Amino acid sequence: KRIVESMTDSITSGEKKEVEDSTKQIVKKAALAVGSLKETEFDIRFNPDVFSPGVIHPKDNLNFKKECQLVQDAADFLITVQIPAFIRDCLDHSTAPMDGATLADAIHNRGINMRYLGKITEMLGKVPQLEYVYVIAVSEVVMRSAKHLFTLFLQGMDMLSLSCSISHFLNCLLSSCPTPSCTVPDQIHKKRSRNRSKKTTSKTSPLTPTDSVEWANLSPKSLWAQIKTEAKSYFDWNLTADSIDAFVELINLNKITLLRSFCQKTGVQIMLREYQFDNKTVQSFSEEDIVNMYPIVKHINPRATDAYNFYTTGQSKIQQGFLKDGYELISEALNLLNNVYGAMHPEIAQCLRMLARLNYIMGDHMEAMSCQQKAVLMSERVNGIDHPYTITEYTHLALYCFANTQVSTAL
Repeated sequence: KRIVESMTDSITSGEKKEVEDSTKQIVKKAALAVGSLKETEFDIRFNPDVFSPGVIHPKDNLNFKKECQLVQDAADFLITVQIPAFIRDCLDHSTAPMDGATLADAIHNRGINMRYLGKITEMLGKVPQLEYVYVIAVSEVVMRSAKHLFTLFLQGMDMLSLSCSISHFLNCLLSSCPTPSCTVPDQIHKKRSRNRSKKTTSKTSPLTPTDSVEWANLSPKSLWAQIKTEAKSYFDWNLTADSIDAFVELINLNKITLLRSFCQKTGVQIMLREYQFDNKTVQSFSEEDIVNMYPIVKHINPRATDAYNFYTTGQSKIQQGFLKDGYELISEALNLLNNVYGAMHPEIAQCLRMLARLNYIMGDHMEAMSCQQKAVLMSERVNGIDHPYTITEYTHLALYCFANTQVSTAL
């Protein structure tokens, strides 16, 4: 073998060098075309700080222009390809968001950042068939802007005034009362007078709660003006409404839906009762309505990769028409998910829903109903009774009950 190679090398040594040179040139051109940071290989890394105003970049960074170009190309790709693809998916009902959380999941699954929500909303507004998604997107823009302002509002808040300040913010945000009043706790006044009497020269940490009651000066008019500014600066979305009543009239949505969305985003727990939002003389929320606050932690759930591979392969088999093969693969994925996650998990409920659907298509209606009942119970436990996925599970169960001639149960 070596003799043959040495002979061919000696014969085609010139050609070989030319081939190597041309290959290097091809790789170099391709790397340049895709904006690679290296000439000899495809090295594409996105630097998220290139356009951050507070970050100072070193002057001797030779790749700075390339890094800027890569981020610009990625943004162009999202706007020209991914966002129109998402809108097409909504039109052919392969994606059907039901609330803000499911809309955010659908957007993230396509690699689109939430800061493009204003651009998505603008495009959705031009498609009359997708008015329901447009309403969800607009309410999401406003509630996310309100969440940003609420985070600033709580900075340095004294624990004594937490519940009355949150109820005041909610009144300004959602109540029709034009001048909501709030009572500052007596302990705050006492504390302030005590602090004035004893002048302390010790340095205090900037993170310690202040005795300031500036939050009490917030009014609905000023809050909605801030929301308009925040929606424009963060999402590049022009909000025309300047009060909650004008906003609700604009998008035709219930205030209770907005309240639920806001509480889920900020971690505020409120008393379960009927709230009067439209009374212009009485404010909707009082101090006693704020039950608790819990932290909202952003995280990525770990994924069982083997089970996920089985599930996706099963889905592709089903699309090709091999239902039996797909059924076996998804059953195997369900066994793996049970071993990895235990008895209760959202992905197990998703797997059970798929198995129920396959059984229904293949004519085994009893087995379909059995699988779907398990999926409903599991979704209620892990997602919550008011979650969109639980609602979907119930609609599927109604269909399978009807197929088993259980008409009264289906209704």
